[in-house]
Amino acid sequence: MSPQNRQPMPPIDAEPQAAAQAASHACTASHDPRPLGVIVLGRGSSGAAAREQLQALAEPLRALLPEARIVIAFADRASPSLPEALTQCLPCRQIIVQPLFLPGENALLRWLEKVAQRWRHQQASGAEALAALPPIVFAPGIWQQAALPELLARQIDQAQALPDVTQTTPERWQHDPAAWSTIPPHQRHALLCLGPRCTALGAAALWPQLTERLRACGKLQRGVMALQTSCQYPCNHGPLMIVYPDGIWYGRLDEDAIAHIVDEHLQHGRPLAQYRIHRTGQEPAGDA
Repeated sequence: MSPQNRQPMPPIDAEPQAAAQAASHACTASHDPRPLGVIVLGRGSSGAAAREQLQALAEPLRALLPEARIVIAFADRASPSLPEALTQCLPCRQIIVQPLFLPGENALLRWLEKVAQRWRHQQASGAEALAALPPIVFAPGIWQQAALPELLARQIDQAQALPDVTQTTPERWQHDPAAWSTIPPHQRHALLCLGPRCTALGAAALWPQLTERLRACGKLQRGVMALQTSCQYPCNHGPLMIVYPDGIWYGRLDEDAIAHIVDEHLQHGRPLAQYRIHRTGQEPAGDA
């Protein structure tokens, strides 16, 4: 069923028919000793906040669902990706993917369902092997929950007793760091795509390797600015990275490729043809 046609989950006291279906499913599941897999799926961030917040939510959820195997995953910018989380759930009788982000973009949800399908076909070949894998279900997003407005109303009501921002902001709130007004002395930008499709292909694991490799090279910390981007669009060539001002697009990257690009292109100015999928502008000198 497409995301556009998804209906909100019925409240706990919904029609007897829905309750009977749930009871029947629970009865069937009780005969399967394997745990239920649950993936709490969020959007990533460049810092630790997204991971910390999802982990903080997953812990009490594990207490509420003690027989479930609950893992976190990110649609973009962080790991584990959805395919990695699906693997972490195995073995299990069923996998529930719970999207926990706003807005609930239909295009992204359709893509994530395709990711799950592709993961299944990468795990097994042949009809019997595929049938042995657990079914994967995408639960309705939080924006589809009928109880959400009531929860927000309670939050707003309680927030009226909280202190004014004058009591919570730092004393020097009107001052920004001097560096925020200084153009950094970089000669190159390395733009690593951490959009949903590149993340599903393993890009999130390449980001720490890229930044650590640059730090290890000393002078490259100031000579190259590594930046995360959203989708760069030729997704089937991912993971992707663009180096400017050279105009070199690198694709299908892995850890070895990142190390090679840092050592050869970013440190010594020798672009690498074996990873290049596109270039803009004039052919650079020294293309390896």
